[in-house]
Amino acid sequence: EDIVELESILASKNKMKKIIIKELEEVTKKYDSGRKSEILYEVDDTVEEETIDGADYPVTLFITEHGYFKKIKTANLRMSGEQKIKEGDSLLPEIECSNKDELLFFTNQCQVYKATVDFADTKASVLGEYVPGKLEMAEGEQVVYTAVVSEYTGYMIFVFENGKLAKVDMASYATKTNRKKLINAYSNKAPLVQAMYIKEDC
Repeated sequence: EDIVELESILASKNKMKKIIIKELEEVTKKYDSGRKSEILYEVDDTVEEETIDGADYPVTLFITEHGYFKKIKTANLRMSGEQKIKEGDSLLPEIECSNKDELLFFTNQCQVYKATVDFADTKASVLGEYVPGKLEMAEGEQVVYTAVVSEYTGYMIFVFENGKLAKVDMASYATKTNRKKLINAYSNKAPLVQAMYIKEDC
């Protein structure tokens, strides 16, 4: 009789569902202690990004064409001597900023990597940190432009080989989470000739 009953249950989806419902109702009666979590019907999506504030002091950044980066305290710059770089590499124009600013590394794969200026302070006698390795970029991915921002205002200007120019509001790169990489940072329809950050419209 048990075998016949079990086979009839297995042959009927309705019987199986009724048994499951009955067992769940019994579990609910036995163990129900009220909801432990709160249901939010309206969620505030303006949660501020959690950041770790670094010390605020003036620094000078040195970036090379091959993607090496170093930061030296501006107060120590006079005593630092000539900047060491790899053979065949060359320095881009140095950047003066605050240690609390943010860096946006635009790459040849139309992506942008975000980091804080709060890298380790270093000396002129070292090569610095290799940015593609530090930020875990893809093989063959190289930095084509570095923007330093204290807040996401102003614009990025992109000039392409086909003669077209794009002006992108810097607010487009602001994120509410600690994402380090943003894809589609600029158009890939034509090779990029030049990128430039301007702090205000002109």
